[in-house]
Amino acid sequence: MILTLLILLFFLMMIVGGNRGVDSFFALVGTGFALLVEVYLIAWGLPVIPVTLLVSIGIVLIVLYVQNGVNVKMHAAVVSVCLTILFVMVTAGPVLWSAGISGYNEIDQYEEISMYLSANLNISMSAIMLSAVVFGLLGAVMDTAVAITTAVHEVYVNKPELTQKELFHAGLRIGRDILGTTINTLFFAGLGECIMLAVLFMKNEDNLAYILNSKALFQEVSGLLIGAIGCLIVIPLSSYMVARLLRGSKERVTKEDI
Repeated sequence: MILTLLILLFFLMMIVGGNRGVDSFFALVGTGFALLVEVYLIAWGLPVIPVTLLVSIGIVLIVLYVQNGVNVKMHAAVVSVCLTILFVMVTAGPVLWSAGISGYNEIDQYEEISMYLSANLNISMSAIMLSAVVFGLLGAVMDTAVAITTAVHEVYVNKPELTQKELFHAGLRIGRDILGTTINTLFFAGLGECIMLAVLFMKNEDNLAYILNSKALFQEVSGLLIGAIGCLIVIPLSSYMVARLLRGSKERVTKEDI
């Protein structure tokens, strides 16, 4: 059944998107393979944080360069997304560790599958939680970075006399326009799980203090908030990087480069 759906997805992407759609499909396959490699590496005992960082960077390279080609826009997007990932891992990691929200939450502990899984994995579950958060925000951050670098590139093509500072401020204005929809994308991505949690808490007649201090709720909300922070950080980074690379390019960028 999964193979049938993949074949259907491939043909739909090819029909609708043409060559770009085919490239996007193979980028999706490459992303899935990279995630599979990460799971095996962690299961074999390699440290979670370095593996997550390397696999994340690999996914960024695959998705952006395979889908959109190797050009100034994507160079800026890749650098800004990678810097955002580093920032999130450095700042969010200590917060997640200190909060102690890794491992099974209250909902998982009552699921039947937890009875058959060993808790003695010799793997830092806090690091796994950070890895999950990083991959959860990766798509939205890449989408934001590409939207900004592509738009600023278009501005530069039509007004090549603009300075680096003017291009940077143009990127910030574009970022402000798409920020709301980007954060809403993250919100709706986690909305289904939050609705399930809300229903379970109401069915169990849990009080408000228990709900607000529950590990399950904090895991969901922290992922959304860290993702939103990542999208905020990538806006000035991508604006600065694309402005710097465009003004620093020796050859004038033309419309054919888009």
